[in-house]
Amino acid sequence: MRNGPDTATAYLGLGSNLGDRLAALRAAVFAVDDHPQIRVDFETGTASLYETAPVGGPSNQGPFFNSAMRVVTTLTPVELLHAVLSIEESLGRVRRQRWEARVIDIDLLLYEDLVTDDHAPSLPHPHLHKRQFVLEPLAEIACHVIHPVLKLTIADLARRRRTGEPAESVVLVGGPRWPRETPQAAQC
Repeated sequence: MRNGPDTATAYLGLGSNLGDRLAALRAAVFAVDDHPQIRVDFETGTASLYETAPVGGPSNQGPFFNSAMRVVTTLTPVELLHAVLSIEESLGRVRRQRWEARVIDIDLLLYEDLVTDDHAPSLPHPHLHKRQFVLEPLAEIACHVIHPVLKLTIADLARRRRTGEPAESVVLVGGPRWPRETPQAAQC
């Protein structure tokens, strides 16, 4: 698939806190890229790997590995959401309780500058600006992207969230080459 007038850029958030978290995230990245209508930007569109404490949900959950990736797709937002939900399911995701521990979580964070709130998916993701574990990796690959509602860059939102309350534990554990062993250039 080539970039062109019929393609859109979207950003996906990744998380895992069950089993082999790194293997789950790698499997998710490759499964997304294997979709015939989605391409992962492996050159500069995969963020570093972060370990984060769980936010919300049942107590006694283990820490998450989180990251983000930029994709180019010919799918609509609804089709892209269905594709990533199907990928989650194929990788063993079971949904029983909101914000529970999970082997894989793939969230549609941004799709171009689209704003929707009347149907799934809500865009931009409604919690994007409230979650440091989303903003840190996203800022690596989308620092100059403007949040279409708040009209601030992702980098600005990440900086603001770092000083906000409550503080979240977000620790860098691996560079941006974690999904593949190819060098990447920093964008910010």
